[in-house]
Amino acid sequence: MSFNPWVAAGGGLVVVLSLWFADHSLQIKDQAVQDNVALAEQNAALVKHSNRLAFALADQAAVRDALSEMNTRLNQTQSTLSVQTGQINRSLAELKRSDEQITAYLASPVPGALGLRYARTETTDPVEYRAGAAGVRADLVPTAGSAGSDR
Repeated sequence: MSFNPWVAAGGGLVVVLSLWFADHSLQIKDQAVQDNVALAEQNAALVKHSNRLAFALADQAAVRDALSEMNTRLNQTQSTLSVQTGQINRSLAELKRSDEQITAYLASPVPGALGLRYARTETTDPVEYRAGAAGVRADLVPTAGSAGSDR
């Protein structure tokens, strides 16, 4: 067997290419592993973010429900106030009519028979009126300690 430089060069080339391919495939595998790790980290971050979004959406739904309940209560309160306002307005109108009737009655003269029925000499007779005033003191009201000594 003779040494053929082309065969040796071809064999060397095959060895070099095999080594290059093995090294290149290791680099590709390392890159794939790094890419997988980065994708796993991104996936974990997305899962964490989606959990936060789900929590925020649940909070938003709770707030929406609370606002809906408050709106229902507000509508009930407005309805109650509307009914009460109507009742108050009717009561005020009735009081105004009553006051007008009472004012008209008080402005009219007292019927003679009614005035005589309730007439008292203390208020209708000037002599009796002045005699009743004799028990009224014209001086200052005495202090509490000297009240017993004045009498």
